[in-house]
Amino acid sequence: MALITDIGVDGGGVSHPRFKHKWAITFQNIAGDEEPLRTNAINASRPKMQFEEVVLDRYNSKVYVAGKHVFETIDIQFEDDINGGVTSALQEQLELQQNIIGLNASPRLASAAAGQDYKFAVRMDLLEGSTAIVETWVIEGCFIQNIDYENVDYTTSETLKVTITLRFDHARQNINPDNVSGKATGGAGSTDEGFIL
Repeated sequence: MALITDIGVDGGGVSHPRFKHKWAITFQNIAGDEEPLRTNAINASRPKMQFEEVVLDRYNSKVYVAGKHVFETIDIQFEDDINGGVTSALQEQLELQQNIIGLNASPRLASAAAGQDYKFAVRMDLLEGSTAIVETWVIEGCFIQNIDYENVDYTTSETLKVTITLRFDHARQNINPDNVSGKATGGAGSTDEGFIL
């Protein structure tokens, strides 16, 4: 890894940091067109995990051990493009989860029979500066839990954003993707193309 060697403590040098803006995101097995989501994403939260604590009560004290791990939801924000690519892709995914407005042939308000019918995967790559990947998160078993289309406002020139909150089953972090093999799983009929680590 890049190391700044002409400064530092005890001659050890200073490691070069990773930057927040050097990242890329891709979607697999999502219902809509993945391209506008990939190119219009502007920020995303990385997975957060915590362990449930199990309390063991004893005579006059308590002892704690780790229980099951739980992943928190993550948010991904997009700029809402003028051609409607982002909103169209998200609408198709929402319709797959539950046919709210009747885009699909099934009756309105009909929902998917099983999670494998609508779940997808997300891959988030942290980049070195060009195409070299220094870290990869593969987030599996995703569905849209919440969507925020944001308010409109005559008093500002800001772009409109769309923010989705994803609930997911599992996340895998690969610090050095070049030395790790594995695939993301998004649901039935998944081909895992582009998700080989």
